[in-house]
Amino acid sequence: MTEVSSLTGRLLVAAPALTDPNFDRAVVLLLDHDEEGSLGVVLNRPTPVGVGDILASWAALTGEPDVVFQGGPVSLDSALGVAVIPGDEGPLGWRRVHGAIGLVDLETPPELLGPALGSLRIFAGYA
Repeated sequence: MTEVSSLTGRLLVAAPALTDPNFDRAVVLLLDHDEEGSLGVVLNRPTPVGVGDILASWAALTGEPDVVFQGGPVSLDSALGVAVIPGDEGPLGWRRVHGAIGLVDLETPPELLGPALGSLRIFAGYA
């Protein structure tokens, strides 16, 4: 896809008529969108689970609320990190999605990314 036709970095807001409970009133950030498909995370589904309960090493770097968000109905046992990193250069372990927003490789030691992070949110699953 050309850059113009890609929806990566865009927000999808569920229409009121949408009846799928997974996306009722959902706001989805598209992290990837190309001819092979799309991947996004639901931004407005906080869970009662603290980040420290499942990813203790990343807990101190998450923004408020410091809970895991349900990113969508697919692969709920996997975690995705989305972070804002100001500036033009992104550190190792972070891939720019759009503007200052990018995906964090949660296998990267947090101390390598910590100083660069503006904010971090952890998602269980994706859409």
